[in-house]
Amino acid sequence: MDKLKSLMIFVRSAQCGSFSKAARQLGMAPSAVSRAVLRLEDDLGVRLLGRTTRSLTLTEDGNRFFQRAQQIFNDLEEAELEVKQSQSLPSGTLRLDLSFTFGKLHIAPALLQFTAQYPDLKLNISFNDRLIDLVEESIDATVRIGLSHDSSLIMHHLATAHYITCASPQYLAQKGVPTTLAELSQHRCVNFIYPQSRQEPTWKFEQDGKAIDLAVDSYLRFDNSEVILEAVIQGAGVVQLPKFIAANAITRGDLQPILQSYATQVGLPIAVLYPQKRYLSAKVRVFVEFMKELAVALKHVDVVD
Repeated sequence: MDKLKSLMIFVRSAQCGSFSKAARQLGMAPSAVSRAVLRLEDDLGVRLLGRTTRSLTLTEDGNRFFQRAQQIFNDLEEAELEVKQSQSLPSGTLRLDLSFTFGKLHIAPALLQFTAQYPDLKLNISFNDRLIDLVEESIDATVRIGLSHDSSLIMHHLATAHYITCASPQYLAQKGVPTTLAELSQHRCVNFIYPQSRQEPTWKFEQDGKAIDLAVDSYLRFDNSEVILEAVIQGAGVVQLPKFIAANAITRGDLQPILQSYATQVGLPIAVLYPQKRYLSAKVRVFVEFMKELAVALKHVDVVD
């Protein structure tokens, strides 16, 4: 008899606590079920089930074997469902929560292509940078910048957001181009301020392989990256931003990178996250694949690394 079938008969017998009950569920004769388990025991050289006239009980060895055998069938069931899911077309509503600036600048413009590819899928999208409970808020997936410490989420790394220091050509023509970190003190710096703590981030640089966190003396601070970007384009001063925020303005010539010899290799991970589930739904699966393809496209135009 096939070993997988013998395992199935053993597991069902243990679950039912009776050869006759297992036989009825499997559509077999009780004697055939009993012989199958006996042959399995002979092959293993251990007693798996204790028999009485009324019931079956797992032996110590039998219990260990039962747990492993049950896991085998669970894994097999999961593999079958994954294959079926992969063949099914996504439908229903996909609820997404996207990192505000990255989502607005780079994901939202690509979503029309995504919806055209999956016409039976509806999107419900929110944009923010706060920490959320995906399960509590019924969110299928989120895209975030930075590390997640939530072990209940599956994280797919997409790209790395590196920092870039820049200013408008007009500002640099008036104030000069700084060539050392010390010269930044002679310039008007614009910085981000965290909405909750009202604290400013330090600027990230690297020199001779050593990381440098520089606290700049900023005269202008905003808690919105897009407002900062527009202000600097208009000549407000020098700023350090993730490349994905400044990339389009640099391509247009509205901003000019500076201090590139001090650019750090340290960056922020960009990732798509979703709750751990036994089976990944088709709608989440295709969104993860879409984000992977989008990340590759953004790397090609030097938006992310």
